[in-house]
Formats: sequence, C-alpha cells, structure tokens
Amino acid sequence: MSTLTKVFVVLLVVFSIAFTAMTVSIVAQTANWRDVADRYEEHARVADTNLRNLIAANAAELAAARDAHRAQLEQIAELERQLQAGRTEVSQLTADMAKAAADKSSADAMSRGLLAQLQSCESGRGEYKKQRDELEQQSIDLQRRNIDLNDRVNEQTARIAVLQEQRRQYEQQIHILRTENEKMANETRRLTSGLSLEEPSGAAVTEVVALSPMTAAPIRGHVVEVSGDLVTLSVGSADGVRKDMVFVVFRNDQYVCDIKVSMVDPNQAAGRVVQAAQTPKVGDEVTDALRFKGSRGR
Repeated sequence: MSTLTKVFVVLLVVFSIAFTAMTVSIVAQTANWRDVADRYEEHARVADTNLRNLIAANAAELAAARDAHRAQLEQIAELERQLQAGRTEVSQLTADMAKAAADKSSADAMSRGLLAQLQSCESGRGEYKKQRDELEQQSIDLQRRNIDLNDRVNEQTARIAVLQEQRRQYEQQIHILRTENEKMANETRRLTSGLSLEEPSGAAVTEVVALSPMTAAPIRGHVVEVSGDLVTLSVGSADGVRKDMVFVVFRNDQYVCDIKVSMVDPNQAAGRVVQAAQTPKVGDEVTDALRFKGSRGR
C-alpha cells in the first residue's frame, strides 16, 4: 500500500468518526435517541476496531517496508562494493594495458632496430658478394696469367735448352777445329806457337772438351712421363736429341705413336704426339724415326 492510500484511509476514518458524532448528536434530539445512541456506539466500536486493525496492518506494512528498505540498502552496499571492486579491476586492467602498450612500443622499436640491422647485413652481404666475385675474377685472371707464364717458362726453358745445345755444338766444333789444326801443324811441322787458332765470336772458353762424342748410333730411350699429349723422354741433348726431331714410340715391337720434340734438356726431351695408333705409356721404348723405320724395313 502506498503512502497516499494510507493517508486517504486515515482521513476516511476521521471523517467517519466525526460524522458518527454529529449523527449521534442529531439523533439524541429525537425521541429514540437511546436506541440510536446504542446503534451509533456500536458503529463507533466497529469503526474503532476497523481503525485499529487498519493501523496494525499499516504498522505491519511499515515494518515490512522498513525491512525491504534495509534489504535494498544492503543490496546497494553490496553493489557499491562490487562497483569498487570493478573499479579496482578496471584500474588494474588499465595499468596492464598501459604496460602492454609500453611493451608493444619497446617490441616495435626493437623490431625496427633488428630490421635496420638486417638491412645493413643484407647490404654488407651484397658488398661481400661483390668483393667475392671480384676476387674470383681476379683469381681466374691470375690463373690465366699463371698459365701464360708457365707457357712462357716452358718456351724459355726450351730456348735455354736450344741455346745450351747450340753452345755444346759450338764447343764441339771448336774442339774439332783445334784437333784438325794440331794435326795440320804436326804434318807441316809448324811451330807450337802457330797452333793457336783465333776463337770464333761468341765462343765460351778455351780448352773445351765435348760433353759427348759425336756418333752416328741410333738414339734409343724410353718414356718417363705422359701428361695429356705431352710426352717426356729419357734422352736429351747429350744423346744427340735436337728440337723438331721425330721419335717413334713402340711397345713390344708394336707401333704406338710419333713424338715431335719441342723442348730439349741435356738428359731429357719433351714433345707432343703428332700421330698415334695407341696412347703412349710410361716405359714404352723410343727411337729416332729414321733409325726405327730403317730397322723396321730390314
């Protein structure tokens, strides 16, 4: 029941009592005033009883309303505690979010730094690759130059061997000329002082003895090394080998190939295969071409 209703009921009761009293006073002036008074008194007692019952009901409702109000206050207090807890949790979440944002900013900065380092490393890698390519190209150039230098060394070695062979020939010629001069001096009985012969221009030293006797015997040897089509022989200028000579290689009296001499040393010679029936091997026998052909023709 609302407060307005309660006020209306109280006013109604008050008006009823007033009306009853006024009715009693009016009826008292009539002839049957005692009966009327009794009836009105009965009505007054009923009205009083009703009023008391209404007041009791209003008191009970008021107590119930107070209890409900107290319960609502407690509920409000609980809601306020929950609200405070929610605010605390919101504050904690806000702090966590701020920390997460700071961590994210730090991670972004670190990521940018790592990206910059990666770009720098990629740039350095490109430079290193470029330098490596340049070094590889330089290495290839150096290898080519080394090959060219080796070829020049081989050419110079061959020229040195040729020059040594020419020197040997000159020395042998000088020795032969001296021997013939001595023979002629003995035959014509010239003086010993007249035996000296003017040395030809470019002669090395006097009283030179030939390194090997002049012979017309066939030159024989064997293969000591094979490198591709370059074959090294065991005979050299001391055995009478000359540049551009052709040697025949045979194995068990079977023809193997022809070797044209391009480099000559005192004890070895080297040349390339110019005609082949088989591949030469270390240990194969060799002889100069004309002698071998003559022996094969016999």
